[in-house]
Amino acid sequence: MTAEPRMLLAPNAGPMTLDGTRTFIVGHERPVVIDPGPAIPAHRDAILHALGGARPIAILLTHGHGDHSQLAPALARDTGAPLLMAPGAMGGVDPAVIDRWLAAGDVVDTDDRALHVVPTPGHAPEHVAFHHPDTGALFVGDTFMGQGDTTLVSPPEGDLAAYLATLERVAALAPSILYPAHGPPITDAAAAIERYRRHREERIAQVVHALRRAGPSHTAGLVDAVYGAELNPALRLAAQGSLEAILGYLTSAGQAGALPDGRYTLIGTE
Repeated sequence: MTAEPRMLLAPNAGPMTLDGTRTFIVGHERPVVIDPGPAIPAHRDAILHALGGARPIAILLTHGHGDHSQLAPALARDTGAPLLMAPGAMGGVDPAVIDRWLAAGDVVDTDDRALHVVPTPGHAPEHVAFHHPDTGALFVGDTFMGQGDTTLVSPPEGDLAAYLATLERVAALAPSILYPAHGPPITDAAAAIERYRRHREERIAQVVHALRRAGPSHTAGLVDAVYGAELNPALRLAAQGSLEAILGYLTSAGQAGALPDGRYTLIGTE
């Protein structure tokens, strides 16, 4: 019988990380550590204490962003565990420290459950999730957040078309519970998937509407029109990155185009 995964919260709360990065330990005698988190000594000590001397069979990364991966090389040295992630990261992890590259369909066996590797690009090109089909548990990294209805998809790492395809792939798995790296577990997975899809569709429509009203515009100039005055200033750059992803998506779809001066304009619409 499978047990609930153990969760350790890193003390790195912030506008982008919510209450901090969650590290998950799955298994006891032959565990895996998912997303060791930031290089904070107290968090490293907490993980080692939770392991209780057990040597992980693997340290798994959903992706290479520092708030998930900084501690991984040190934890691998501490425990002797191999470090695994998917290829394609644009930075954040030295490829030389990766012991094995993950691919779709790979299975990592713990003494508690077998975790299947599911590609989930969009937030980052190398992003993967770890799925336990028998219980429907899915460890989703930054594909979902435990609060709200959106996660960061921003160039150059973020790709909106890939993210929308990921939402469809996750929906096809019919997970029962999502374990995000930021925020609490999501127990109504189907509703969350639909909510995230609907949010992106609404944002795309808002960008089209803003461009139709304002005419050719720079991305920065669209932030206020789309997000409004209530946007937290600390999230302004993230919001601009999200709009860049949407504009890139519209451009790829032939609905918008980039002008020589960097502005975007709608194509074939009134």
